Amino acid sequence: MLEQDNNNVPLCVDLDGTLLRTDLLYESIIYLLKKNFFYIFIIPFWFLKGRYYTKYKLLQYVSPNVSSLPYNSEIIDFIKREKEKGRTITLVTASAQALAEKVANYLEIFDFVYASKDGINLVHQNKADFLIDRFGYKNFDYIGDSYKDIVVWENSNTAHIVTNDNNLINIVEQKTKIGKIFNIPKEGLSVYLKQIRVHQWIKNLLIFVPTFLAHKTDFNNFLDLILAFFSFSFIASAIYVINDLADIESDRNHSTKKYRPLASGQMKILTSFKIIPILFILGFVLSLFTYNFSFVIILLIYTVITILYSFYLKKLYLIDIIILSILFTIRLFAGGIITNTTISPWLLSFTLFIFLSLGALKRYTELKGLLSSQKVKTKGRDYYIDEIPLLLNLGISTGIVSILVFMLYINNPDVSYLYNNPYYLYLIIPILLYWILRMWFEAHRGLMNDDPISYAIKDKVSIIIFILIIVIALIATI
Repeated sequence: MLEQDNNNVPLCVDLDGTLLRTDLLYESIIYLLKKNFFYIFIIPFWFLKGRYYTKYKLLQYVSPNVSSLPYNSEIIDFIKREKEKGRTITLVTASAQALAEKVANYLEIFDFVYASKDGINLVHQNKADFLIDRFGYKNFDYIGDSYKDIVVWENSNTAHIVTNDNNLINIVEQKTKIGKIFNIPKEGLSVYLKQIRVHQWIKNLLIFVPTFLAHKTDFNNFLDLILAFFSFSFIASAIYVINDLADIESDRNHSTKKYRPLASGQMKILTSFKIIPILFILGFVLSLFTYNFSFVIILLIYTVITILYSFYLKKLYLIDIIILSILFTIRLFAGGIITNTTISPWLLSFTLFIFLSLGALKRYTELKGLLSSQKVKTKGRDYYIDEIPLLLNLGISTGIVSILVFMLYINNPDVSYLYNNPYYLYLIIPILLYWILRMWFEAHRGLMNDDPISYAIKDKVSIIIFILIIVIALIATI
């Protein structure tokens, strides 16, 4: 059979994983779980009745915001160029018809839209048969991305492939003519590490603080602390993934968060569904090796509070930053429980206030980032731009209160049992005060991102300050 002139055949485009760097089925699941998390127990039963049934049920409850989805700009540019040549452009997808039409209406580049409806899931052989009936054998070009599209490509005139899988390319090459290959980033180790936010594990070093301040040097304690550190880190990473799923829409509308793996489509939502249980299992299995039931309970409490924060508590103004400071304090409790170290009320008070200050700083920077836009409220958070001065006053005052707590601690008679020269600790006060005030100045000048902890671990001045504090504390013990 003679090959068709590409300009005379329709260009058919897949949606999920091709035009979009995501899948509307899993997007819809996220929307539903965010609306009511308890649907997590119902969705598996929908899947038992098939994907078409699941899509239909999801559509009864939720509909993703198509304007915020991560589109493949390279595909869109290609479609526009082909449309200018006079080609008919058709969107053909396994997604529900209503969702496909929403995408088509938003982009305004498609002449026809065909999707799953009337009980037929338009994927694999169903899609191939439909396109052959509609346009004829070898009388259409097709842009797809997966092994399920092979049967469609082999019946097409030209195959355009969105993939980084050379094996898939080789298979398609044996079945039909290949046009364009649109490479996509691989879900490599760097993407996984970025998504689970390994750099945020530094927060879990708080677990070591009670032992360090109590001057305990037992090797067995240290091994248990290592296990506790990784337990908290894996659990925290699992919750970071959950949090990014819950915030996926708002992150896509954020100036910097839109580059996160899930928000940008670098990581598939389905992949994140697999990562979450793995991280939880690793975290709790490691906690069991501490042979400390109380620590496991603390870890469970931390997990529950953090999940509640991700789905609900972070939406409540002031409550959210109080919860953040409590979560940091829980890490101290965990460290104390592991080594049987009594947590000083001074340490608890200091930690609560200084992290309350940093929590306010986090919200402050988010609001400052909105000043250049027309927005008056943070998406997913209950804070308004006109409340910037309130957060500024709250953050600076709680930061100074933490310094006051530290001063009172130095004057506590019990300090002399831990430090031979406790008065050296007074040198920490101006250094710590400078660091807190400097962080607020940096935020006020727009030099800080939305996470003060991430900023501090990359900031040379902050690193020098932390080293100085440790050195002074060590000198005070001599």
